[in-house]
Amino acid sequence: MKFLVDECTGIWVSRKLTQMGFDSVSVIEYMKGASDEEIVRKAVEENRIIVTNDKYFGRLAGFNKLPGMILLRLKDESIENKVKIVSFILASHSDAIVGNVMIVSEKRIRVRRIGKS
Repeated sequence: MKFLVDECTGIWVSRKLTQMGFDSVSVIEYMKGASDEEIVRKAVEENRIIVTNDKYFGRLAGFNKLPGMILLRLKDESIENKVKIVSFILASHSDAIVGNVMIVSEKRIRVRRIGKS
């Protein structure tokens, strides 16, 4: 799997994904200041799963046939918590990422198919 980590999620999440052996690109390093639409376009072009805290991306997912999305809806927005939660998702639920939007909080994971209401 390949990932595109949004600016609001942070570079450390991208670095952790790389450390775990995934191909991960951080928006803050390669596309700083890009619009949401540009980020979505890049994700589709390169077949990358978006990792973000920005719920607006959930609306864009279905219209653009994203390969997948992890949408973090965390109470604790610390870098450490984001890294911990994303690591957990990949270790225990990686089979549910492709083709879906995973809406993740500290207590719950919801999965919805991209393109479905």
